[in-house]
Amino acid sequence: MSGLADRPLCRDRAPNGYRTLLADPPWEISQIGAWGASRHYALLSSDKIAALPVRRLAAADSHLWLWVTNAAIFAGRAVMEAWGFGYRSCLTWIKPRYGLGPYLRNQTEHLLFGVRGKAPVRFHGQGTWLYAPLQEHSHKPEEQYAVIERCSPGPYLELFARRRQPGWDVWGDEVASDVDLNLESG
Repeated sequence: MSGLADRPLCRDRAPNGYRTLLADPPWEISQIGAWGASRHYALLSSDKIAALPVRRLAAADSHLWLWVTNAAIFAGRAVMEAWGFGYRSCLTWIKPRYGLGPYLRNQTEHLLFGVRGKAPVRFHGQGTWLYAPLQEHSHKPEEQYAVIERCSPGPYLELFARRRQPGWDVWGDEVASDVDLNLESG
């Protein structure tokens, strides 16, 4: 994530921290090789992801939605805890075709839901699965934003973002970031 450290930390929209964070980290787990995500972008180890100073951007009472692959479920829970959130539930994205997998063919990714402090959901009728089409590699379904905004309060921050979403601040290598995690000083 080089090149981001020179951007100022801008929390004008979230002076008390973001109430909802969405993250899609570039997990290294089972992603190196001819068919892995390493063909598309640089990957980070679970330890490096966990060490990111995300905790300082989150409000005392906030939600985290964290994307994980099937291979990264347990690492995702550890990252969630390192960032100061406790696991509460999981939303599973069901994909309309078979993927790759060393044991079973992966047709799902998971959006782990965690809470920091006292932050109840705004909508209690949300199911735990989402059937949505595939797009280009690693592009998560656009439907995720409607689900998250229905369940979780703003202001919103997407980490490892690849594109802007109206009403959301972003941080990542592929967008002009609104916040700086100040990786050089940690």
